[in-house]
Amino acid sequence: MEIKTQEEKPLTGEANSTKTPLFEAVAVLLLSLATVGTAWCSFQAAAWGGSAGGAMNQSTASSRTAAVKQLQASQMTLVDVLLFSQYINAHASSNEDLARFYSDRFRGEAKTAFEAWMATRPFENPNAPPHPFVTNFYQPRLLKEVQQAEDESEGYQTKAGEAGRVSRNYILITVLLASALFCGGTAVKFDAHWVRRTVLGLGLAAFLFAVQRLWLLPVQF
Repeated sequence: MEIKTQEEKPLTGEANSTKTPLFEAVAVLLLSLATVGTAWCSFQAAAWGGSAGGAMNQSTASSRTAAVKQLQASQMTLVDVLLFSQYINAHASSNEDLARFYSDRFRGEAKTAFEAWMATRPFENPNAPPHPFVTNFYQPRLLKEVQQAEDESEGYQTKAGEAGRVSRNYILITVLLASALFCGGTAVKFDAHWVRRTVLGLGLAAFLFAVQRLWLLPVQF
């Protein structure tokens, strides 16, 4: 008796039903876009990190400049005070020639302050300022430069902080895109229908969230 063997039928289960060209096309597209996005974010993170480092170096240089000028301003102020003290001693001794000798040797800022102080008639007017080194008379140029250098240092420091924040945001987006790459690359490895769709959906969600964050960030070239 001839025994007929039952012809094997192709599987029509859940595994094969999900292996569609559309699913694989979406996975490949996700992998491609996430790869390009990862490269772009890595470049931007490095660029903004370099900007942050450069701004911090400029801030440090401006801070050093402010410290040097502050020292120079203190030294020049000391010279001005010493000359003024000698002038007062000579004037108190009624040695007008010696007093004029010292007053003629005041520096620019000190001379301007001295002339403004003398205009108040300090030797006759008891309400006159006690000396010419009050803030509305004595305004050293170096102190203005100190303030300017300190302002520049703070500005560069703020710029460095902002650039560092942007760089960290790009790094975060790189991590999100790496997660999307992982999901897109592993989704096609699973046979179960719901696992495939869940993994690919997670990858797409991570990619779309990364794109949304990426759209809000500045770029450098």
